[in-house]
Amino acid sequence: MGIRVSPKGRYYSSSRCGKIEVGDVLDRLRAHRNGSFDGAIADPPYNIGKDFGTSGDRMPQERYVEWSLEWIAELLRVTKRGAPTYVYGFSEILARISSRLPLGRQRWLVWHYTNKTVPSLRFWQRSHESILCVWSSARPRIASLDELREPYTEAYASGCAGKPRAGTAGRYARRGAQTTYNAHPNGALPRDVIKSPALAGGAGMRERWFLCRTCSRVCPPQALHAHAGHDVAKHPTQKPLALARRLILSMTRPGRGRIVVPFLGSGSECVAAKRLGVRFAGIEANPEYAALATGWLMQE
Repeated sequence: MGIRVSPKGRYYSSSRCGKIEVGDVLDRLRAHRNGSFDGAIADPPYNIGKDFGTSGDRMPQERYVEWSLEWIAELLRVTKRGAPTYVYGFSEILARISSRLPLGRQRWLVWHYTNKTVPSLRFWQRSHESILCVWSSARPRIASLDELREPYTEAYASGCAGKPRAGTAGRYARRGAQTTYNAHPNGALPRDVIKSPALAGGAGMRERWFLCRTCSRVCPPQALHAHAGHDVAKHPTQKPLALARRLILSMTRPGRGRIVVPFLGSGSECVAAKRLGVRFAGIEANPEYAALATGWLMQE
């Protein structure tokens, strides 16, 4: 099971779906024209010491912030006016980047999960990561609004929906007109806290594709037992497909548009885009991860 790949071979390229580019993120982004994409999803190294097989994930904090601002500026250039650029990170690190960007052109989202803990850490357990949304001009509008709606709370659905709401005094009027609490059939408008399990435990076993260096094959998660004792590579910070899907649908509609993924990793954002019929350009500095993403995309 799996598909044979080589980290020094050809990477995924499809005129219908998109392509993978290998190289430095700034060099690759600079090769793209202004306004080429409908949005971007960036999952950069968090600068916390993770091993991504390249130059390491530990810079002096100020240098990391300056480097981040460089590639964010490039993403804002290559995306269309008003298109969203999403940047993953820990809140305490993203806050330093956020403070250097225009306040009126950013929004703070939260990815909330409850299935990842560090038992040896006898302190507050992390149950979220942040997603900084930035744009270059007019505020973005969610493209696939109804597909991203969320279920109403039980209290609203049973106690308020469809009932009249008395007119109340406002800033410019003593009393407004009576209105109705409306319930959309698809649920409430999208919220800025996105709930999705992290790829830990069972969730990880279902989505973490891997590269077997021993066999030179990219394989699905269920094949892991057949490679016991082999030299296996997985991406350490892969994000869930469901999360990537929500971000992509906020940028464009299924079957339309093109996104850029500047830190490709395992390729989960590109896989989600391919499933939605959205074209992509993925950039990755590590040829081994580019090979992993290539193998996964070829089996979709």
